[in-house]
Parts: sequence; structure tokens; C-alpha cells
Amino acid sequence: MSQPYQPKKITILGGGMASLTAAYELTSQPGWENLYEITIYQTGWRLGGKCATGRNVKPDAPDAEPDYRIEEHGLHIFFGFYENAFRLLKQCYDELGGNGPFSTIEDAFKPHSLIVLEEYINQNWVSIPFDFPRNSLVPWEGGDVSSLWQHICTTIKFVIQTYTEIDSYENPSTSLAKQIALGTEVIEFLSDSSLLEFPSQLMQLFLQAPSRWGGWLNSISQSIGNILQNLDFTSERVFLNLAYNLAQSLPENPKIQRREHHQLIIKLIDRFKAHLTSQLDSKIGQNPSVFWRLTLIDLALANIRGLIVDEVILFRSLESLDEYNYRDWLRKHGARESSVKSAFIRVLYDLVYGFPEGNTNKPQLAAGTAIRILTTILFKYNGAIMWKMQSGMADVVITPLYEVLKRRGVKFQFFHVAQQLHLDQDQQAIASITLARQVNLKHPQQEYQPLISVKDIRCWPNQPLYDQIVDEQAQKLQDKKIDLESYWTPWQNVEQITLTKGDDFDIVLLGISIAALPSICNEFLHAKQNPVHQKWHDMFKQVKTVTTQGGQIWLKPTLAQLGWQQTSPVLGAYVEPLDVYADMSELLTRENWTTEDYPYNLAYFTGVIADPGIPPQTEYDFPHKAQKKVEQQAINFLNNYIGHLWPDATQPNNPQGLNWDLLIDSQNRQGAERFQAQYWRVNINPSERYVLSVPGSTKYRLKTDESGFNNLYLTGDWINNGYNSGCVEATVMSAMQATRAILNQCFQIKYAKEIIGERDCWL
Repeated sequence: MSQPYQPKKITILGGGMASLTAAYELTSQPGWENLYEITIYQTGWRLGGKCATGRNVKPDAPDAEPDYRIEEHGLHIFFGFYENAFRLLKQCYDELGGNGPFSTIEDAFKPHSLIVLEEYINQNWVSIPFDFPRNSLVPWEGGDVSSLWQHICTTIKFVIQTYTEIDSYENPSTSLAKQIALGTEVIEFLSDSSLLEFPSQLMQLFLQAPSRWGGWLNSISQSIGNILQNLDFTSERVFLNLAYNLAQSLPENPKIQRREHHQLIIKLIDRFKAHLTSQLDSKIGQNPSVFWRLTLIDLALANIRGLIVDEVILFRSLESLDEYNYRDWLRKHGARESSVKSAFIRVLYDLVYGFPEGNTNKPQLAAGTAIRILTTILFKYNGAIMWKMQSGMADVVITPLYEVLKRRGVKFQFFHVAQQLHLDQDQQAIASITLARQVNLKHPQQEYQPLISVKDIRCWPNQPLYDQIVDEQAQKLQDKKIDLESYWTPWQNVEQITLTKGDDFDIVLLGISIAALPSICNEFLHAKQNPVHQKWHDMFKQVKTVTTQGGQIWLKPTLAQLGWQQTSPVLGAYVEPLDVYADMSELLTRENWTTEDYPYNLAYFTGVIADPGIPPQTEYDFPHKAQKKVEQQAINFLNNYIGHLWPDATQPNNPQGLNWDLLIDSQNRQGAERFQAQYWRVNINPSERYVLSVPGSTKYRLKTDESGFNNLYLTGDWINNGYNSGCVEATVMSAMQATRAILNQCFQIKYAKEIIGERDCWL
């Protein structure tokens, strides 16, 4: 009699967004309980990885309640194109029934439209607001199917509109002679392109009687008429109008368009840019409003030119451009140096922390990835360009995932540190895994219960729930202020555990971020019998990460009372390294402030720091030193640069420095000492480091099923997931890809879901 089928054991290392998503997708497969069981191992007391949130559970006084303020790793906002992530969460909320006041996904996320960029012009910072229009879509349903060629047409149209705003008061009238000259150029362009052929007699007639042009051209053919419709010969924008009409007239599929037409569009753009360059030269130091618009036009046209000239439109992939730094690629295609260094480009590098080693003077971002990011953010958003969570990220995102997975039967092992993956004798598979248990629970037969409730929201504390840990260890952890999440903790683990293939696991999913892997996967680098060892070596060397910081300050005045003149902003391209600021005051109602200390404004800041690297684990004082350094930099920033953002929040003797008395501090310290009551975090742990998309690195990323070991799969924003940028959407995509690979290769099951955006099919 045959033995009954024994479910496979899937071990997931790491409890970040990628691991949780993969567990969700695997347990969404009908009948999964009969096929496999899943256990997730996580360091410390909470899930979420870089998305983890901690609620402050330490009261200011023995008889007081904690403020339960939200403490994040950084600034977390979802973009409107995050369709995979939003659909995942929509399913979670529908299955779970929500989390406290958030019954549905619509309760948990609210649209946000105002983005402000900061440009330094004439020795002053100038705010450039963009209130992005909303559409009728929602990100958990999507609906956009537009192509890159359509986006190019939209961009040309936007350039025309933007230039018209400038031209209307810069050039109120144009002489007849100039109109005739422009008309002559247009005719010559068309003649050279073989779209039109003009006998010399007709050329003279047209120059003498321009009014006959339209009638004669319309008689050629309707298509040519469409190309030439609504041309205005009063300014150089006629070349853009002609380029737009031509682009609109071409087939929607660029693969069947003619190179000759692309070449004509490039000639028209180049002709207009020649005029634009002279305008930019004359506008430097003059009207900032005109100058930034001209800069934006310059960049838009450089992008269009590059996509056509480098034949991405015809047959090449965006990945083919990833050997270039985006700034260099823009220069290659005609962007001015001032444009390349402008706020419009700086904010993109800020968004992806694109500063290897934390050096803000040497920004690096792969060009193809940059274009993909810009295109998806600007052209593919659903509803609004951004969606803000209405509580901490872990409250809104991680808790629903965790609770659904618990309900489905996924096992969680908190306080377990992955130390080493060991290979079998043939170096073809994972044979065993060494883990360390950090603490002993009072009830080891039960799982650790990680959540607390704050205003009916189930969320994660900023420290372990010590009452579940054996008393002696719990007391020692508190007395010595041990951080169990720190790579440099002096804490001695209580037990080393070995998981063995066949007994404890059959399949391993590695969901720990890449900077933590060289030590955990050290044997991979020396697996000379397996050719993949070189690929792991190359990936560790070429795929870079960087240390980041995130800060939150709570203030007494409202945003308007601080002097901010617009609605709630998300702001970028400001002073390095704290280049991003967001008003997050909507979260205050989710915290637990007393009447005496109630804040009316909550500000988030984020950026990189000069990268200190990853010192040996025995440098126990490294986190303290790094924290003090970043806190001093934050104080310097608030002392010298806050006046531009909040002109009514400054000191009488320092119009750029923050009035420290405006900060909430229950201990009522004086001056800059009040900063100690705020929250500022430096993300130095290897697993917290932000994964960069530097030029030349994309080809070294491994895909989910390219580990080279037959029972090991990879997931995270660090793998080659098709988006290849550090964001939640890329992370979710990688987890869906891991699920697809595991189901197909291990269980011969087809994964039914579409992974939106994993290929640049919109090209």
C-alpha cells in the first residue's frame, strides 16, 4: 500500500513584505494545505522589514499612558501605479474584514495630489508646486493600458502647452517676415523627409501667398492634412506642433512605424531645442517661473529624443539603457547641464536614494530604470499620483497580511536569526540552515503574540512584549537596553538550531535583503562545483545598497501656523541629505496624545547619510555612534534650513532656524534639547539598507529561480523582478514571481494571476 502524500515543508527566511506576500500568494492556491506547510522565521519581535512600524509603548511617567506615537523606518507612501500591491491588500481587507477603523482598502488609503519641488535659483530656494489631476480609476482595479508611444505623444502635447504659457507673454507678436521664414523651414523639413515634394514654382507661390498653403496641402491627402493641421507660424513651437501631429498620425504600435518618420520627429525636436537653448541662456537669473518651465521642456525633449534615437521605441528594451547613468544619458541626448542638475532630476534620485556610499555629490541611477520609474509614476497612476496610508505602514499593510496568514495556518517563529545556509555535498541544494533563537518564551508551545491595540487598531510595539519572555531574560533585556533587531547586539542567543532538508524543510524561500546575505550565504561564494557561485559573487559586488535616515517631529502649531502657504505637501529636491519632507498630520488622530501635549502637525523627513559601511558584529557601540551623528545632522538642518518651508516657525534672531519651543516635549526641555523628544532613525542594519539601481547592475541581479540551487528561491526588491527599483511594488512583484516558480517547478501548478508590469509590454 502506497504511503499517503506528505505535504512539503516551505521555510521562508525573513518576515518583510516580500516574504509575507509570497506566503499570501502560496496560501491563496486552492487546496494548498494538502500540498505544503509554511513557516516564516523572523529576527526580533515584529514583521515588516523596511516597512516595519513601532508604536511607542514607553510612558513618560509611571502613572501615564504611552503616547503610542507611530515610529517608522522612513517615509512610506504608495504611488498610484502600485496595482499589484493594492490588489494584494484589497484581497486581504476583504478576507479579514479590516483593522479597527479601516474596514476596507478605501478607509486605509486616501489619495494625495500635491507634490512640491525645490529649485535653487538666484541664491534662493523656489517652491514649484504640481497638483496632479485625479482620474476615475482606483489602484486596486487599475485600467490603464496606454503605450509608451502614447506617453510620448502626451509629453509633446504637454511641452507645447507649457511653452505656450511662456510664449504668450514673452513674444506677444511676430513679424510677417519671421512667419514666412518659419514656414519656409517647415516646407524644407517636409521636403527633406520625402513626405512632401514641392516644385520650385509652388515654393515661390507659397512664400508670396501663405494663405494658399492650407488648401493646397489638404488637397494632397487627408493624412498629410492631419499632420499639418492647426500649425501656427508665429513662433518656433510650430516645429513641436508638427512633431506632435506627425506622432499622432503614426500607427499606435511603434514596431511598425517607419524610421524616416522618427528621424523627422527628431529633426523637428532638435530645431525647436536650438531655439530653446538660446531662451534658456537668456532666462538664467531672470524669471524663475519661466526658467523652470524651459528646464522641464528641455528634459522632456531629451527623454523623447533618447528613446527614439536609441531605438527603444522600435525594438530595444529599457534594460538596454541601464548601462548609463540617467544624467549621462540625458546629456547624451541634448539636455543642458543646468537641466540635468535641476530639481526635476534631483527629485528622482532622491526618491530612490540614488547616492552610492551616501555621497550626494555623485548620484547614480540606471537610465532604463529611471525612465520606467518616471513613466509609471507620471502616466500610469490610478486615481491619484500618490495614496497615503491613514496610520503607520505596518498598521495598514503588515497587520492585515499577518492576521490573514495566521488565520490560514501559516506558522511564525519570531526571535529567530538566520545565520547560515549550508549546501549539500554536491553543492546543488540547501542541505541545512543554522538559526539562532534569541529568547525563550514563557509558553514555548505557543507562538509569540506580537500585536497590541491602539484606538482599536491592531499594531506593533516598538519593543518586545516582555511579559511573554521568560522573566530573567526579559529583565536583562530591559536593564541592558538590548535591541534584538540590531546586527551589533551584544546579546547572547539562547540556542542554536539546525533545520535539516527532508526533516524540517524541503523548499527554502530567501526573503532577506541582499546586504545581509554575504555572511548568511557565504558557502555560495565558495561552491566551486557549481558555476552559479560566480553569479552570486558578481551580484554581491555589483548590486549596491545605502544607509538611509528617517525623522519625525511633532509640533504644536498647525501647518498653516508654521507658515506653509499651500495644502499638505509631499516635497522633494530640497537641501541634501534631508531632501524629502512630507506633512503627515493626518496620522495624529491614530496616536494617543494628552490634551496638554497634543501636536497639531507631524512632519516626516528622509534622505541618505554618509555610508559607514557594515562594521564587524563585535563593534557594539557602532549603532549608538551612528545615531548620535545623524541626530546632530538633523539638528543642524533644523537650525539652518527650516525657515524656507516654515517661515512662521523660526527664531527671531535666526530666520532660517526652527523655534525649538514649538516641538512637543512632555519633559519641557529647553532649546535644541527638545529634539530628544522627537524620533529620528538611522537604518544601518544590513537588512534595512536601501537597494540601489546603479548603472550596470541590472544584468547581475538574479531572478527568483536563478539561485543555482534546486530547492532555493529568491524574493525581494533586490532580485531581477522586471521593475528593479527599491519600492513596495517591485517587492510584491518579486513575491508573485517566486510563487509562480515554486508552484510550477515543485508542484506542476500554473499560477493564475497576472503580474502587472513585470515586463515592459507597454513599450
